Amino acid sequence: MDRLRRHLTDAWARRRQPNVVLLHYDDLLADLDAAMRHLATQLEIVVAASAWPTLVDAATFSSMRARADLLAPDAGGVLKNRATFFRRGSSGAAREVLHDTDVERYRRRAAELAPPDLLHWLHHEASST
Repeated sequence: MDRLRRHLTDAWARRRQPNVVLLHYDDLLADLDAAMRHLATQLEIVVAASAWPTLVDAATFSSMRARADLLAPDAGGVLKNRATFFRRGSSGAAREVLHDTDVERYRRRAAELAPPDLLHWLHHEASST
């Protein structure tokens, strides 16, 4: 658990450094084009205007899933089907199987491990980076 806490809080503490960009999956789902353009701007990557539609299309969940054999990481060779890496294309699956008491227990434990502003962002309760 300490390693998870360090991982989360370290990235969060460095989020304003010029070489660090935190992306929230829900933001990618909401507006992939804008999120990709923001990332390119933050990393000072110049992309020709004519290339954007192709790049954005290639980064969609459906396009990536269709190319799972090339894109899904499986260094250990444990995936029976690489397409399962791209299982769903949305976040929040745990909410479908957890009871309210489980969610509350998670929230209490998360509050012990991470600062409120990080949890606010992580749970996508507002757009704060």
